[in-house]
Amino acid sequence: MRARSLLIALCAVLASAGLLVVPFAAEAAPTGTSSASAGCYRQVGDHWECVTPGAFCPAAAHGRNGTSQDGDSYRCVQDGAYWRWKPAGSSGGATPKPTPKPTAKPTPKPTPTAKPAGAKCSQKYLPLPDPKCQPGTRNPAVTQETIKSTICTPGYSRRVAPPASYANALRVTQIAQYGYGDRKPSHYKEDHLIPLSLGGSPKSAKNLWPQPVLAGKGKTPADKDAVELTLWRAVCHGEVPLAKAQQAIAKNWRTAVRRLGL
Repeated sequence: MRARSLLIALCAVLASAGLLVVPFAAEAAPTGTSSASAGCYRQVGDHWECVTPGAFCPAAAHGRNGTSQDGDSYRCVQDGAYWRWKPAGSSGGATPKPTPKPTAKPTPKPTPTAKPAGAKCSQKYLPLPDPKCQPGTRNPAVTQETIKSTICTPGYSRRVAPPASYANALRVTQIAQYGYGDRKPSHYKEDHLIPLSLGGSPKSAKNLWPQPVLAGKGKTPADKDAVELTLWRAVCHGEVPLAKAQQAIAKNWRTAVRRLGL
């Protein structure tokens, strides 16, 4: 019995040193271990086949993976002073590959709309106002019969213009109503669609709107001012009736001069 114990210890030392590759446990070989298991135990590249769970593994197998005859995965790991075949994933064993995280899909960019959510007026008519919000309203005190004492009198527009505080407050409100992304008031002119010089209403929110200052060529407040001056001269010189000038500029100030044949 003592001789058998010494033999087992000697075999363990030889296996640890890589001089013996036939697997066996530290104890006596388990009953029922077939010779076929020992016969197919071999190294294939970095992999070992037909390993016996719990058996010592040679130096060449240290840190390597293997499979048992049942197809289970094992790894040669250090167990105290010796190296043994243990289930993959145990201490010192092969670490299971982490499940790859699904690739996050890019968030689609919002599609710009002519009328942003919450806006009451549409931007699709720019550089004109939304006709549903600002169709243009007239000052009933200005008629064809009164133009000589009203709009054609020097200083008329300045006298009837609303206070700056009123226009500024309305501008802030209407910037929000149009859903402009740029909320800086100085980037907009609170414009009278039918200008005061053509008998437009001074305070009506249906005649005042926040016209973007930073528009392209031919679309700026200065461009509209030039049209207003041309129409004012034509009305006061008797070339165009007041009502037609008001109608043309309210419909589309960019085409008003051409429509009136000026």
